[in-house]
Amino acid sequence: MVLVGFMAAAAAATSGCTSDEMGNGALGGHTGDGLPDEACVPSLNAEAVDRSCGVWVHARRGNDGNAGTSGAPLKTITKALDVARAKGKRIYLCAQEFEESVLVPGGTEIYGGLDCENGWRWIGESQKTVITAPEGETPLSFHGGSGVAVLEDLHVIAKSILPSHTGLAGRSSIAVNTSGIPLYFRRSIIEAGDGAPGAQGEAFGDDRAASGVSGNFGNPACTSATVLGGTAVSNTCGTPDERADDSRGGDGGLGGIEAGADGTRGGPGEAMNHGRGESETARCTAGKDGTNGEDGRPGAGATGFGWLFLDGYTGPLAGDGGPGKPGQGGGGGGGAKGGAGELMCPFASSAGGPGGGSGGAGGCGGLGGKGGGAGGASIAVFAGSATAHFDDVVLKTGRGGDGGDGGEGQEGGAGGQGGPGGILSKATGLNPACSGGRGGKGGMGGKGGGGLGGHSIAVAFAVRSPDLANTTIELGEAGVGGIGASPAYNGADGVTAEIYDIEQDLGR
Repeated sequence: MVLVGFMAAAAAATSGCTSDEMGNGALGGHTGDGLPDEACVPSLNAEAVDRSCGVWVHARRGNDGNAGTSGAPLKTITKALDVARAKGKRIYLCAQEFEESVLVPGGTEIYGGLDCENGWRWIGESQKTVITAPEGETPLSFHGGSGVAVLEDLHVIAKSILPSHTGLAGRSSIAVNTSGIPLYFRRSIIEAGDGAPGAQGEAFGDDRAASGVSGNFGNPACTSATVLGGTAVSNTCGTPDERADDSRGGDGGLGGIEAGADGTRGGPGEAMNHGRGESETARCTAGKDGTNGEDGRPGAGATGFGWLFLDGYTGPLAGDGGPGKPGQGGGGGGGAKGGAGELMCPFASSAGGPGGGSGGAGGCGGLGGKGGGAGGASIAVFAGSATAHFDDVVLKTGRGGDGGDGGEGQEGGAGGQGGPGGILSKATGLNPACSGGRGGKGGMGGKGGGGLGGHSIAVAFAVRSPDLANTTIELGEAGVGGIGASPAYNGADGVTAEIYDIEQDLGR
């Protein structure tokens, strides 16, 4: 999916601009100096254009406190835009480098490639004005105002983002971005650098999940006619009101005079792992270990295109890994039978055999790892719904950033030991009760999905295909999708395209 909510209004605003209108002279239509358009276009004049044509900008000798004349130029394009808007003037730039992120309104005319040390004459055929910005920022964005933005003899460079600059993980390199303002570029180079790699997915938990507690001892023989087994223990793995997330060991079987009772099975899970109580013909059996919890599902790899905004690109999210299931509690051990008499219990009224030990609680399931982040895109121009014309322009892109790998899931907790059966004390003629089973290990948290690889696109648009007259395109490579739990959960690779219609990702 791509967010293009601003495009409908922009399309209506720009629908009246024809290619003929965009090919003749200065197109802003906002200047009030009375000069003919040709007189103020540097490339159409052998000498410098009239000083009253506009606002003048010199990166080295200018000062934003100046009037903006050719003799007292400004220093920054941003300040020149303010002055030009107030005076209805064009903007003229030295063939130097300007490092700033500029927001340009519609109806603006910007002319670069001027020799400021030689009377502001045009040298744009051989030397451009460079406009760049800090890593992760777009040098030229267009928003507000009305009319066509006209730009000549510029080299717009969105810097590559170094992989070592992890604070900019997933940021894109986008040279030109318009929210609907129609554009006309002539004799210019528009260059996007490499997008940043996506952030690596993090594990939701640093240590292994909580281990289960050990089961309780069964009660001793000869303490009652019915001797209690060890009471069940629980491991609260989820929320207190959601018992399905918990693991519970089985109760130890009761010790009786004539026979011992069975222990109960541990939960969750359906495995019947309880021990059997002692009978006239068979001794008790110990509780069995609980089954291990299921591992969490892997997170889905990121697919799709993402969202383009005036302030950049946001890739689709990769899925987080699911939590592992808790291990089943160990089954309770069977109780033993008692009896009174020699080497047994001294009193018939309290001649129950020892109780079985309870099962240990299972370990909690591990939390899932986070999905990897999308790689940053390398896009020379995001034109949105605006009419965009390029005449004698070179469009360059770098490499899209690789998607981040999914984070590893948390290891499940260990199961608790089963509780021992009750002791015989001096009743040596009786059989001992049986111990509870060990709790199962919690399942491993699922690995996060791989992040989407970054795109490498010369012009991304919606509604209107750009006009690329006499335009050269040099494309980089798309980023590779991040690694998930298996190839089926890897992120998709990015898109490589000279022109990419983002409406196809809206299902239109």
